[in-house]
Amino acid sequence: MSLVKKSLAKAVSSVPNSTEKQAPTAAATATQANAPANNTEQSEYPFFAAAIESDLAQLKTFTDISDKASYKSEAIKRNDYLGYINRYRLSGQNHHNKVLAWVFIWLVDLKRWDAVLELLPLMIEQKQPLPTVFNTKHWPAFVIDQLYDDANYYLSESKMQGLYDIGFTLRRLIYVVKNQDWSGLEVVGGKLYSIAAKVHKAQLNLGNALYFAEMAQAINDKAGVKTMLKELQKMIKPAEPDQQTAD
Repeated sequence: MSLVKKSLAKAVSSVPNSTEKQAPTAAATATQANAPANNTEQSEYPFFAAAIESDLAQLKTFTDISDKASYKSEAIKRNDYLGYINRYRLSGQNHHNKVLAWVFIWLVDLKRWDAVLELLPLMIEQKQPLPTVFNTKHWPAFVIDQLYDDANYYLSESKMQGLYDIGFTLRRLIYVVKNQDWSGLEVVGGKLYSIAAKVHKAQLNLGNALYFAEMAQAINDKAGVKTMLKELQKMIKPAEPDQQTAD
């Protein structure tokens, strides 16, 4: 039995066990968003916070990235962190939540993009603070940086299946942040749309590539897409025939 489960067993007679492996759907959230937090949900946080601190301390003992990834994956399952996050989300609670923040970061590290994109709107809406060890204070920027690196890897290696998967994930992320005000975050916004344009150009999805390149240029004039934009415009929009004029 995990540390958090032992602690909860002493504190309450029973704790609901989640069968969800991912964040709840938007529809489920909409129906229960205003539900008041019950005593169990309010009392759970200290135990899960203690568990996450214990796991973070344990992670410091590893030096190998793959060992850290394995530990994170096992800890998420062992302590039912996603179950707790589901209950937190559905209860309507809203407070600075280190468990939510670190589990979200681990999900990004583990490239569990479905769960990441389900939870990202919550992170933004509640303005959850990123841990101070990270330079960025902006959750979309944190996710964009990770996807940008992955996409560049697939582009450099010409891995088409990887490009297809990352292209789909980028489109989903763009949908999540479609109403984002990029003022002050022009570099981040341009980065998102420019890498999406490159990925779709590599897949010969030229219409999407052109749209994303235009968006990148509109958000940040220094997004580095001007040459690609001209190439795509020539490929998609054939030059009009020269007008013949009378001598």
